[in-house]
Amino acid sequence: MSFRRTLGVFRHTVKREVVRAVFTPAVAFRTKRLIVFLTPGYDSPSGGILSIAALYRESIAVGDLHRATVALCTIPTQPPLLKYSWFENRNYLLDLETLIKQCGHLEYVLLHIPEYVVNPVSDWLTSNWSTLQNVKELQLNVLVQNIDLVQGQNIAGLKRFGKVTCTTAHEAYSNSTTREALGVSLHRLSCCNGPELYSLSEYEDKEPLLIVSPDDHPMKKEVLREIEQSLPTLNIHVIKNLHYNDYVSLTRRAKWSLTFGEGLDGYFVDTVFNGGVAFAVFNERFFTPGFANLETVYPSWDVLMTRMCDDLKRLDEPVAYKRCWKQTYDLLTDIYSTDRFRENLRMFYRSEYTFP
Repeated sequence: MSFRRTLGVFRHTVKREVVRAVFTPAVAFRTKRLIVFLTPGYDSPSGGILSIAALYRESIAVGDLHRATVALCTIPTQPPLLKYSWFENRNYLLDLETLIKQCGHLEYVLLHIPEYVVNPVSDWLTSNWSTLQNVKELQLNVLVQNIDLVQGQNIAGLKRFGKVTCTTAHEAYSNSTTREALGVSLHRLSCCNGPELYSLSEYEDKEPLLIVSPDDHPMKKEVLREIEQSLPTLNIHVIKNLHYNDYVSLTRRAKWSLTFGEGLDGYFVDTVFNGGVAFAVFNERFFTPGFANLETVYPSWDVLMTRMCDDLKRLDEPVAYKRCWKQTYDLLTDIYSTDRFRENLRMFYRSEYTFP
């Protein structure tokens, strides 16, 4: 590492510790009830991070309900990041152990844990139990934002520390079957999203642009090569390392999107709520059954390879485009609403769980 780079890292570390030294006591001051959202320590774009940031913001807004101080802390096993730089925010990420110690005597702690780090956080809780054992009431809530990431995580094992619950982000797995499989109370939370947050634009205002999710997939190169050869005038933009404002601008301009992720993700939803047409392969773990009937949601990647190019050409005229878009838009508006999300959040803080 060069001297200049070493100096830059040193300055960044000093700044982080100075800011945390100021913010941590301010958050901890007279705090008896504490709600903490654990968030990744990596400064790279992620829908999960945006979702956690929204939960943090909306939880602060219902402070009169839970009567707790709300904080963001980096996941204990990950790097000590101070702040995300890829979207506009004023959120400073604190160190969990330091915050709890500075709070002193806590009556209540609610720790929101991303589903994919349940096991390492459980190990951290075991190692740092002396810091938490005097908390009168400890609740551990697992944020199930991607049901596939739950596999191998011992959620029920968290019960040895206190009360355990789960909240879900997708309607498809917000059910009694998931509740029984996880072995703890489950609450349908959804996402802080809805058509009211977007500005619709019409077919005539869209650009011949296909935005593509950054997810890895074994057929990705083949699919994109087929589209490029069949529609040489179409601009294909794979989303990667964009500031969120630039991503939002692209989704507003793009006529089309294609996700290689779980299907019902931001690349799909954001495009449709901005007036675009989204393509995906049906995934029953994330899509509700109605999406299987859409003409741009295919039953398999092989079918997508066979039909997508022709569908792009067929739908590229105002009437067919709007009809196709409206079918997807109507399904999404049945699922997503900021008002419904906020009521779901209030129900969670009142311990009124969907599947107790």
